[in-house]
Amino acid sequence: MRVLTTIFEKLVPISGGGTPRISSLIKAFVARGHEVHVASSIAVTKEEAIVRFGCESWVSLQGVNRLGRWKMPKYLLAYPYNILRVAAAVRRLKPDLVVSHNSVAGYGALLGRRSSPASLTVLDLTDLLFEYLEDYSKGGWLRAVMSGGRLLENKAINESDRIVTISEAMKGIAVEYGAREEHIDVVHDGVDTSVFHRVDGSDLRSEHARGASHVLVFHGAIDPQDDPGLLIDAARLVVAEHQDACFWLVGDGSAVPELKRKVSEYSLGSNFYFSGWVEQHEIPYYISASDVGLVVLPDVLSARGRVTLKEFEYWACGVPAVLPRLPALQEVAQEGVAAVFYQPGDAKDLASKISRLLEDGDLRTRLGEAGLSVVKDMFEWGKLADQFVVLCEDYVQGSGSLMEVS
Repeated sequence: MRVLTTIFEKLVPISGGGTPRISSLIKAFVARGHEVHVASSIAVTKEEAIVRFGCESWVSLQGVNRLGRWKMPKYLLAYPYNILRVAAAVRRLKPDLVVSHNSVAGYGALLGRRSSPASLTVLDLTDLLFEYLEDYSKGGWLRAVMSGGRLLENKAINESDRIVTISEAMKGIAVEYGAREEHIDVVHDGVDTSVFHRVDGSDLRSEHARGASHVLVFHGAIDPQDDPGLLIDAARLVVAEHQDACFWLVGDGSAVPELKRKVSEYSLGSNFYFSGWVEQHEIPYYISASDVGLVVLPDVLSARGRVTLKEFEYWACGVPAVLPRLPALQEVAQEGVAAVFYQPGDAKDLASKISRLLEDGDLRTRLGEAGLSVVKDMFEWGKLADQFVVLCEDYVQGSGSLMEVS
């Protein structure tokens, strides 16, 4: 069958967010003999991206730097352009199937389908994009954007033919938005174990945590909606008991300046290392050099359905995780098996769970080994992407559309 996959993030090189998921999905479609076309922003030529993925064509979309200071106004300019580009691609290609990552791309697919009614639309719903914009600004213009964005998001969720989402919790949220439960399937996020595995990170530890008793790592985009300030508040309590503990924040984002200010205010400069943005292939070295991996999310609607990539990447490197007690994360991790949980927003509880792991080396080892086993059994991208593709094949067959698989 002819497939168009769309994502409004930079897919080459992988930029985090939904790009590992969509990257794996494209490769699985190609491997199963489908004709695959892609629409995304890229930092290479279209020809190079096509060769890298083995797809038929690439529609270049407008990218926005996720770490930029003015990213929200830029999104407001880029998204309408990208929506129209996706709609035009659907009309031109007339695909049997359009898989769109998250609601804005999904809305573009719905617009295009008006002229290509045979195209089946699948919304890959991993996040609610308009639930946390208020963390960026309190201005009236943003309230108007949020109102319009929620209408768009509702339309994508309600009018897409099928939804594949990342957790039972997010499935429940989609149903609350008005989607039909029988039209929703769950395929969790995962990890590429060819990229994320145990490596020798001793050089990094010697360079950035010399003399530290323990290293704790948090990586990825560091933005205000995820409440990263909780890390600093918890670290202050941890360092009171473990003076030589070192916290690595590997990544960048709009929240970093405020975090650095708080680190300075609390006199924790010697206990923190901010790496800035690093490429995906470097991250396993930071994780492998660490003793504990951290995930921070607030107890808000969007976060309750999200399954971050972080815990899978920690586990793939044999590192235990400390996770917020949220519904989606509790689906993929059992208490005391590969992770320990803390109450979201509670710095004291987070510090307590961190200290427990720092003081119990046997527990860290046991949780890390269990996490590695869980990843290999359940959360490797190759298996998950194949599961997603088989679902899509069934959707198209069930719709009566023509499908050819070599």
